[in-house]
Amino acid sequence: MSDHLRKLEADKARRDVLASGHKFPVGTFVSLIGRAEQATFKVTRQLPDGGSGLQYRIKNEREDYERVATEALLNPVKR
Repeated sequence: MSDHLRKLEADKARRDVLASGHKFPVGTFVSLIGRAEQATFKVTRQLPDGGSGLQYRIKNEREDYERVATEALLNPVKR
């Protein structure tokens, strides 16, 4: 196997490990810990560890933008 193929396989394995480590799948509804209002956000994308833990892009249906939050700041919400 060439070095290039080994690197591609290693990169894919690393991505698989990171993706499997996320607690919240895309589509899950969550709330932000420490937020005064109890707004609900939907997970739109899983992001890699940015140095402070696994991250997510989340969106509130009342806002026109998405936010990035670490896993430690999120709680699951039952709908």
